[in-house]
Amino acid sequence: MCNSAISKPFSMYSSDSHRPIIGISPGFAGPDSTRKIASAGRIVFCDMNYIECTENAQGLPFVLPFTYDRDRLQRYADYIDGLILIGGADVHPQRYGQDLEPTEQEPVLERDEFEFELLEVVMEREKPILAICRGHQVLNIFFGGTLIQDIPSKLGPVHHMQEVGSQSIAHSVTIEPGSILKRLAGGATMGVNSFHHQCVDRLADSLRVTARSEEGIVEAFEHQSHPYLHSVQWHPERMRRFPQHQLLFSDFVRACREVKVEVI
Repeated sequence: MCNSAISKPFSMYSSDSHRPIIGISPGFAGPDSTRKIASAGRIVFCDMNYIECTENAQGLPFVLPFTYDRDRLQRYADYIDGLILIGGADVHPQRYGQDLEPTEQEPVLERDEFEFELLEVVMEREKPILAICRGHQVLNIFFGGTLIQDIPSKLGPVHHMQEVGSQSIAHSVTIEPGSILKRLAGGATMGVNSFHHQCVDRLADSLRVTARSEEGIVEAFEHQSHPYLHSVQWHPERMRRFPQHQLLFSDFVRACREVKVEVI
């Protein structure tokens, strides 16, 4: 009886050693008396949709613990086969040389510091990267680009903020030929959701646009020389019922698997 109870969990994960380890950079929140759970503590968190999409793609998700220690960050970068930068709060505009404008979101400096330090060590190792929403903006800033801090006040009432939790299509994007996204989507356009009030303003020189919205907003980009860096402004993890969106995770995990094989 004891033997079977012990052996079952191991048998469930017997094939995990063959799955690439996917580091997921989580959200962060400090003490908050209005929060119902761990109100006095600092917490890291991750929407299960990212984890489940990674698992569906045959990756092994690993939500990364926060640290600012360079040695630990380097060990994280050595351990994982690829990195997902997920959505979340605004990046502080001091990162791209601007003052903070009034918005509904407060930047989380602790998360900014962690992710920018993490990106440095992951980029040194040329591990595959998939960036989503905030992650899309983080990458552009990391490589030297800037953001529009608030779309409604700068561009007017465009359709880039759906109701939270929506899984429906908000608008379409036009995809550039010869891109990762074109290979995955198949066609020249793709329907996406939308949950952002910020967007890319000046694109970093090392990046190339691979999709835009009807208004010209940069919805996807790749790095011009990195082996695999794919970034999107929407939330594909919330649209996995549409095959093209789950394919973003599947293709990323495939690239991570190839890196894993090369290292072995």
